[in-house]
Parts: sequence; structure tokens; C-alpha cells
Amino acid sequence: MVSMRPMRFKEYKAYKRQGIQFFHAYQLCRLYGGHLASIESADENARTESAIRAAGGDFTGEWYIGGIGTNDKFIWIGLNKKATYLNFYAGEPNNLPKTVEHCLVMGIGGQSKWNDMNCDYTQAVGFVCAFVRQ
Repeated sequence: MVSMRPMRFKEYKAYKRQGIQFFHAYQLCRLYGGHLASIESADENARTESAIRAAGGDFTGEWYIGGIGTNDKFIWIGLNKKATYLNFYAGEPNNLPKTVEHCLVMGIGGQSKWNDMNCDYTQAVGFVCAFVRQ
């Protein structure tokens, strides 16, 4: 039987952990053997949503994902790759207050859309890691 799954794919796992900042979440994902979630397609976005729900989460709070940058120029920090698939909430990214919102979260307005946040933000519900599998 021929597998329909690509040779390499990403598996996502969400972790509820309030009080941490973006770079702490980044370090934890690396410690766990993955990277802070990179989302390169609508399918990967849906799988990230599913991971958050599996962890008992919803989108009334923010979940760190692995995008970093400014305005409409973001990279996936775990891949060192330009983010070309974007799923921002209306009016985002807005980098407000100016020059401090450089890290991405999923979860705004009760939706699984993205928002740019201060990397030192400590009120996120948790974070999502991606694990590349063969």
C-alpha cells in the first residue's frame, strides 16, 4: 500500500503553561526535541488548532507559535524560513504599541487566527511545538 503522507511531516503538540515568554517556550520545544510551531499551510494550521483543543485549550487566550518578525515580514524561528502562509486576525499584525510586537500567537477574539505580541508577554495560555517525523 502506498502512503499518502509526505516523507516528512510535522506533528503538533500543545502545552498549557502560563507565565512564560516566547523565548522560554522556544527553548522548551527544543528541549522536547521539536521547535516552536511552524505553520506553512491551512492543513498545518488546522492540525495546530487540533493540538490546542487536545490539550484542553480554546482560543479565548493566546498560544505561542514560532513566528517572529515585524509587520508582514515573519520567519519561522525553528526553520529559519520565511513565513509565506499567514492567518492573521483582521487588522493584524499591527505591531502596537510601535516596535514591540514581534512574536506570534494563535488565539484572538475567540478564533484560531494569529496576532503579533510582545515577546515578553507572560499571559499566554501555553505554546505549541512541532516535531518533524519521517
